[in-house]
Amino acid sequence: MSGVLVSIHQANTRRDHNHGATLRRLTLAASCVALMAGAAPAFAAETPASPEPTTASADDAVGLDAVVVTARRRDEDAQTVPVAVSAFGGAQLEAARAFNVRDLQTLSPSLSVSVTNPRNTSINIRGLGNNVSVYNDGLQSAVGVYLDQVYLGRPGQAVFDLADLDSVQVLRGPQGTLFGKNTSAGALVIATKEPKFTPEFSADVTGGNYDYFQAHLIASGPIVEDKLAYRVSLANTQRGGYMTNVYDGSKTQDYHDFGGRVQFLLTPNESLSIKLSGDYGQQYSNTAASVLTGLFTNYADSGAAYPNGYLARTARIGFTPPPIDPEARRVSVNTKNSYFETHGGVSAIVDYKLADATITSVTAWRGWHWRPHNDADGTTVSAIIDAHQDNDQQQFSQELRIRSEGDRKLDYVAGLYYFWQDLEAEAVNYYGPAAADWLLAPAAASATVRAAALNNYSIVSHSSPETTSAAAFAQGTWHVTDRFDITGGLRYTYEKMTGWFDQTAWGADLSGLSAADRATALTLRARFGAANTFSSKTSGDSLTGNVTLAYTFDNGPLVYATYARGYKAGGLNLSNINTSGANAVDPVIAPETIDAYEAGLKSTWFDRRLTANLALFWTNDDGYQTTAVNLINNASYLTNAGSVRSRGVELDLRAAPIQGLTLYGSTTYNDASYTSYEQAACPIEIQLSTYCNLTGRRLPGASLWAASTGGEYRKAAGTWRSDGLTAYAGYDASYKSSYYTSASNSEYSKIKGYTLLNLRAGVGAEDGSWDLQVWGRNVFDKLYYLSLGAGNTGAITGSLGDPRTFGVTLRVRR
Repeated sequence: MSGVLVSIHQANTRRDHNHGATLRRLTLAASCVALMAGAAPAFAAETPASPEPTTASADDAVGLDAVVVTARRRDEDAQTVPVAVSAFGGAQLEAARAFNVRDLQTLSPSLSVSVTNPRNTSINIRGLGNNVSVYNDGLQSAVGVYLDQVYLGRPGQAVFDLADLDSVQVLRGPQGTLFGKNTSAGALVIATKEPKFTPEFSADVTGGNYDYFQAHLIASGPIVEDKLAYRVSLANTQRGGYMTNVYDGSKTQDYHDFGGRVQFLLTPNESLSIKLSGDYGQQYSNTAASVLTGLFTNYADSGAAYPNGYLARTARIGFTPPPIDPEARRVSVNTKNSYFETHGGVSAIVDYKLADATITSVTAWRGWHWRPHNDADGTTVSAIIDAHQDNDQQQFSQELRIRSEGDRKLDYVAGLYYFWQDLEAEAVNYYGPAAADWLLAPAAASATVRAAALNNYSIVSHSSPETTSAAAFAQGTWHVTDRFDITGGLRYTYEKMTGWFDQTAWGADLSGLSAADRATALTLRARFGAANTFSSKTSGDSLTGNVTLAYTFDNGPLVYATYARGYKAGGLNLSNINTSGANAVDPVIAPETIDAYEAGLKSTWFDRRLTANLALFWTNDDGYQTTAVNLINNASYLTNAGSVRSRGVELDLRAAPIQGLTLYGSTTYNDASYTSYEQAACPIEIQLSTYCNLTGRRLPGASLWAASTGGEYRKAAGTWRSDGLTAYAGYDASYKSSYYTSASNSEYSKIKGYTLLNLRAGVGAEDGSWDLQVWGRNVFDKLYYLSLGAGNTGAITGSLGDPRTFGVTLRVRR
């Protein structure tokens, strides 16, 4: 959860040396204070205005700054708006070094972001969203990501360094009656700073361990006084690898990101404004194969030995794996793992003010290109030399909306939306000369047949889903009295997806084999992929909406209750599935429908020294899109679970108890589970059951508990060269309880709970013209996983999160 946090925050540099259970207790205790005070998340549906970076002086008044949101398309105090959002201003994001979407979950417990690489990005809100066990080009996102009012069609488009930010909002629950594309679980709304007519310049440079380097350069000002302004922002981040490839001694898991944005703001008169934007970025990394964390040797139910296990395979190919020691952060591979991705786009936002309304047009085109290379066997032997999927995406969107202005009995927003996306994919699997010994047990066939079947076998597939979406939406708020409001919204959406899949395969000439051996070799090849072609399409329409009742008491607290209906369109199985015959898989995945209920309280106390908010939520999701396994060839495919449920409590507290000190604490309790999924794919450790009943089990990626807390203390610190100085120290801590990364709840995919602590301290000019900061992230060097699971080789592997990092940052502003 986490409420609106767009003001100064964080303090307290006291370290907890017993950093396991003790720090966890401190984190949860801070959030429990919010419960005692009556907490709840702050809500919005658009972008909050954020304050410029400020420093505290000895004369500053005690109290929290108002958090401004535009949930109803007008500037309002977040504490008075009954629309669900956690909002973070640019100053807070900069202080917390939240430069990437994956860093935002440190501040917002209801948000979960899993990024093993940009393409395989999962974003969940309240346990619902992009399933961490599922990534498929034929599915749409349940959590929408918006960059400057433009919807991003693929989650991977959002995994870049965020520079020059004005604000970020995490909207919880179904969206679509106020703007953009319909999303069933929520939205992440990112807003960059706009051009200004007063000159502005800022720059920062950072150095740290692992050869970390980061630089930002930002300039803005007038071109034509009061008529045309510009803004340019550049960002560059480099980091060396923190894992060792023992095969050649090289470092891997490095990171390189570069991007820039140019904006122009044209205001020919008081009624018209036009903002033109263009951005481009690229990112590449020499990534590591997953580290070996253990071995799956015996089935859990029968106790029988797992056949053709990891040790048997490594013995056949003559590979000696590194010792099982994840803390050593080492792998051993002979083929480079890497990726290169580019993204960019252009947009035009036009606002035209009428006498009592404003018309807005948002037109945008964007593209995303993804080029990976993977050593899929994770060894120093050429078994699976390469397994990757390239992506080329382009999209176009057009939004037109009108919103009322001024004090009215009825405030309204209405609009039209169109979205088109084309996604081209090419998947390659190339099996090397050791493939047969690595993948096939000797019992499968003779050595000659196994080698003929797989050694130097290649599979190439192409797919191309094309998506079209069109919608009309409207929402209005009736101010029944000065204290009682009724809000209602509707959206009609039509969506269509068409696509095709084509796969070819080739290998060694089998004509020299006997007819029986040739048939065996072809059967073995088919287990890994054979020629296949099909096309499919799906379309449908939906009517969704929401209704909210809100009442403000005499002494200020706001209470509200909301019901919302959400919809996630159906998708396509664009992978190597059998679409006909006895074991056919339907290429069409049915849509999801969501019924979300929420009640909350927002309160402000002690002359804005404390804000305390509470939200209760219950969401039913019918037709949850997830994965299953074909029992004939063990290939995974997409399907619909019966239903799932997400229910819980979100708590949020912000406080400014004394001059210079600001604190926050947020907690989410979320029971996200299958409510009906009786014939699910069993986890790998189950042998005796064809299907497993997962009803009552947890959804992948959903922690039962999550919390964040932080604070900052600022104090005048004398002068230097006539500059008044301010010293400060702050922290951010986050906690996640255990969660599964597989849809089947395999025990081998269970990631243990962990706590991360980030610290910072610095000194700067009182007027904000310069600042010098030292910082550390994951200061206790906690070993934690981004993904974990057992593969069909019997190896249990995981992707590791970042180790302890630290550095120094110098910022200047003019």
